[in-house]
Amino acid sequence: MAQKSNVRETGEPEAEHLTLGGMARMDGLDLYGPNFMSEAYRKNGEIHVNVEKARGRAPGNPAVAMLSRLPVIRSFFFWGRLLMQVVGSVWAVVFFAATVGVLWLLVTLFEAGSDSVGPLGPLFDFLAVFPILPILLIFLLVMRFSAIGRYHGAEHKVVAAYETYGEVTMENARRSDRLHPRCGTNILAYIMLAALLDPLIGWWGYAILQFILISEAWYIFGQTRPSIAVGNFLQRFFTTTEPRRRELEVGVESINRLIAAERGGPVEPKLSLPARF
Repeated sequence: MAQKSNVRETGEPEAEHLTLGGMARMDGLDLYGPNFMSEAYRKNGEIHVNVEKARGRAPGNPAVAMLSRLPVIRSFFFWGRLLMQVVGSVWAVVFFAATVGVLWLLVTLFEAGSDSVGPLGPLFDFLAVFPILPILLIFLLVMRFSAIGRYHGAEHKVVAAYETYGEVTMENARRSDRLHPRCGTNILAYIMLAALLDPLIGWWGYAILQFILISEAWYIFGQTRPSIAVGNFLQRFFTTTEPRRRELEVGVESINRLIAAERGGPVEPKLSLPARF
């Protein structure tokens, strides 16, 4: 998610502009602020929102904060904070475990099929070397044709509504853009390139080095026009879909309670609200 100007569409300056991000799930979404995070989902006609202290907050010590912005070192902070944010999410753990399991299964099947006679043998052999390609295809299909894509679009819309209008309602969220230049999808191209190089390099240390290369490339090129254009293409056609009112409502309730907590308001953990849509 990218930070816009600290001036609302009405022309009134905003006292403190929050940089917000998030992650979509099958039944809802997680939103992250500088100090708090909110987890929201739908179940049995209700919207459940849980606001708590953020995991993996930015360093508060000025010296550590300055250190965290240095090249290469910032990559360790980047992946460390990301890991801390998602490790507490059951869905994130399930998704990671499922990805590893599917990757192992596909490589095993492709290696077994590489001995096939005819054109399928070389194809299976190729896919066994580059298993990232079928994994990526499965990932994009799931994002495109499941509720995750709609909640991903809702996440973008509510954050864009906050950045544009200073407040989030169903109406201004509905008319906000579902594409966002700070979306994690935009780093997907760098992950693909690093993964495709892995079997070509064949060095065990590259398994660790590639994460630094991915994040450093993201820091250097992530906000350039070509990078954003590739990210917008992936978001538009694969990783986000237009949310319905039911997904958007979850995002609106979640972000408003997150913003209230960030502004010093009372934190209401595990709040349940009747869904309107």
